[in-house]
Amino acid sequence: MAIGLATAFQLVLLCTGVVLSAMGYHTYRTWDQPGTVPFVAFVSITGIGLVGIAVASLAAPTFDIGGHIWSPLGISLWALTMIPWITFVLQYTGTYTRITRRTIVALTLPAAAFPLLFTSIWFGERTIFSMLGSLSALYLIGLLTIGCYLVVRTSYRYGHLTLRQGVVLSLAPVTHFIIANFSGPIIESLGEGPAVGMFTLGMVGCTAAVGASLYRYETFQSTPAVGRIGERVIVRQTEDLMFVVDEEERVIRLNRTAADRLDVSKTGALGEELSEVIGASIDDVEGMETIELLTDEGSRQFDPVISRLTDQHDRELGHTLSLHDVTELELREQRLEVLNRVLRHNLRNQIEVIKSNAEVLADGTADGYADSIIESADRLTELGRSARSIDQIVSQPSTTGDVDVAALVREIAENARTQNGVELSLSVPEEAMVVTERHALVAATESAIKNALSRADTEVRVTLERIEPGYCLTVVDDGPGIPDEEIETISAGTETPLQHATGLGLWQLKWAVTKFNGELSIDNDGRTTVELRVPDQDR
Repeated sequence: MAIGLATAFQLVLLCTGVVLSAMGYHTYRTWDQPGTVPFVAFVSITGIGLVGIAVASLAAPTFDIGGHIWSPLGISLWALTMIPWITFVLQYTGTYTRITRRTIVALTLPAAAFPLLFTSIWFGERTIFSMLGSLSALYLIGLLTIGCYLVVRTSYRYGHLTLRQGVVLSLAPVTHFIIANFSGPIIESLGEGPAVGMFTLGMVGCTAAVGASLYRYETFQSTPAVGRIGERVIVRQTEDLMFVVDEEERVIRLNRTAADRLDVSKTGALGEELSEVIGASIDDVEGMETIELLTDEGSRQFDPVISRLTDQHDRELGHTLSLHDVTELELREQRLEVLNRVLRHNLRNQIEVIKSNAEVLADGTADGYADSIIESADRLTELGRSARSIDQIVSQPSTTGDVDVAALVREIAENARTQNGVELSLSVPEEAMVVTERHALVAATESAIKNALSRADTEVRVTLERIEPGYCLTVVDDGPGIPDEEIETISAGTETPLQHATGLGLWQLKWAVTKFNGELSIDNDGRTTVELRVPDQDR
């Protein structure tokens, strides 16, 4: 028995409804994101409605499928899906996530008069009831339009989504609306077969749009709601670096401060993994007291604060990350820690030496102990000078200006040439202009050269070379080298007992380099090589 064209289309329509219902069920079992439940309702109502229409038309061959029946069926099915549609959009986009029963009732009431639209069909004339129905229809069309606009705009706005994703998602209700509206006129002009075919093909397209949005573009893999909610908590007028990331730790939003300080495009960073932007994931940052980032001002220390982003049902949508620059605070804390060690250890040792030698002198039993007392007093004086110098470096406000690094190095080297009779050779350009913190650069250069002269056996070489975006000062000596434990202490940023002035000199060097946002490296391979990278802060 041959199957007619209309029957074939009705069977396809039945299968389409089953597929839509199955996708609704799969979505309900798989996802728990903002908008999931109303989306399931939107898809399932459409699917079940299509199954009902197909079964009714197949079971009753005499079923009047003319313009008076078919058009109301298609339009009514579309109307039933509009409240779930707009509810889904409001939650999915984060426009309004606190949907309650009262919200649903408020959205539904204006649409309650929609069935009255068909009174003109039933009674053959327009009445006040059909006018009320028309107003409800306009209201539902408005919900469709607003929903599509919000979906497309949000998809375009957030970097982890694509405009195509929003367009495809919007095609489902739009296709349903268009095909349902035109089914009646098609039946009137072309007959039942073409009308059923057009309606079926239209609903197949609607189903394809739903499937593509779910499985091709992964609508619920990362919802835009986290971006909208994040906008409400992110602070724009702040010196802190602020990020909003989704569950996949992709950057959804960042403030202007973060973009400027990290020298990244505010839009270019959207959709990137957080670890690609700051070099660490949320889990990594949670285990850090501070995180070091390379900024437009050089290497800086930041205190991280992480907060969960949730919706009204306490579902985790992502996180906010706030990074507060604590570089100056870190310097002060290290200074207090180290200077406390100096006072507690070095001063105590020197006082014990002075006391012991003074007791011997008081007994009148030894000569020459006065020299030991004088040496200890000199060490205390030098220690005080070093502590005062460190305090000035760390405490005074940073002020940048034009500095000729070459002239500065020549001046410091000339003043230090007579130390220990060690040969000091210079290789510097005629001029090396940068914009930097002069006082910190002077302190770092003095510390590097004087420490090298105090360690060297016969020779110290100082070179200044151009590197982008600044200069590199290299100081090499042929002495026994700096103890590895002291280098490790300086690199780690934690203090250990300081046994002599070299240790304090290294701290002064480290803090001064940090002050002008430079980089410090120390190599003990055969000879001691100290490198200071001096960035030009005007670049």
